[in-house]
Amino acid sequence: MDQGDGPVISALYARKQIAEAIHVADPAQLYALIGLTPEQLEDPSTMLPLDSYYDLLEAIAASENPELRFHMRVCAGMRCEAFGAFGLAFKSAPTLRHAFERMGRYTRLHNQVSTFRFVDRDGVFCWTHEKPRDPRLGAQLSSEAAMGTTLTLCRETTTPGLTPLRVQFAHERCGSIEPLVEHFGIEPVFGAAIDGIQFALVDIDRATSVGDAAIWKFFTDHLETTLPRDETAEPGLETLVVAEIAKLLSGGVPQLSEVAATLAMGPRTLQRRLSERGKTYQALVDEARRQLAQQLVSGSRYSLSEIAFLTGFSEQSAFTRAFKRWSGQTPGAYRMSSTA
Repeated sequence: MDQGDGPVISALYARKQIAEAIHVADPAQLYALIGLTPEQLEDPSTMLPLDSYYDLLEAIAASENPELRFHMRVCAGMRCEAFGAFGLAFKSAPTLRHAFERMGRYTRLHNQVSTFRFVDRDGVFCWTHEKPRDPRLGAQLSSEAAMGTTLTLCRETTTPGLTPLRVQFAHERCGSIEPLVEHFGIEPVFGAAIDGIQFALVDIDRATSVGDAAIWKFFTDHLETTLPRDETAEPGLETLVVAEIAKLLSGGVPQLSEVAATLAMGPRTLQRRLSERGKTYQALVDEARRQLAQQLVSGSRYSLSEIAFLTGFSEQSAFTRAFKRWSGQTPGAYRMSSTA
């Protein structure tokens, strides 16, 4: 099938949707609709044009109206292994934060439509999903399935009872949302500015059930070799700066000039390049402290006073105030909840 020059996604998704089209009398018509055979859909390298995928979702939806459940059944049945090395990297990540940090990069291997990003905001981890706006029902169902699959993979690596704080979609929804409520465990919000799912930081930074740093590194290293050449660029400047700051924090907050030297550039150059990206050095210092503090509090045996020192604080009281601002909890409460 000619894929043209438009965005494409893995035929894996089409295969899974057809398998749950239990109200379609003759699945052959679904294969004909997308112009692929069952054998082609079994091939991990097969990609499907976006419009064809939306056509498929809409055809299956027509068989289930008015209560659409098939795409949530697909989400509930997804497993990390179905995504090959990408899924195994996600499953073996030491924490969900590790998994999400790489997920946005590697989803390009099987989804060239969407852009995923994450941000910590007001003590909450926000995972967002963006793609070109399209009023089609197929586009809406695809967005719901993207968030639903994300939650299923998170539950597989942590606990089946993992429940997000909030789920939101940019589109407005007609018809029953009960299947979504059952899957997410909460009622989604519709008509939001962007698709997204939010988790408590304690859930994001808690050790996963089968996480293994060595295995995770093996799979992520492998994935790097499979990315298209234009996807293998060096980490962003902000990422590099945060990493260098974190290395130096035990000696106190490093000066911008120290970090610039480790990156083989002058301090004015570093300051200018950060400014061009809308970033400040102080904001990246705060981010480096937050990341290191949360990792040490939840995943080490260091005392809180030692962690305060390792993250560049001269007084534990200042560390405690900063940590509560980052996480919405004191360090002690965060540690207790992460080991519960």
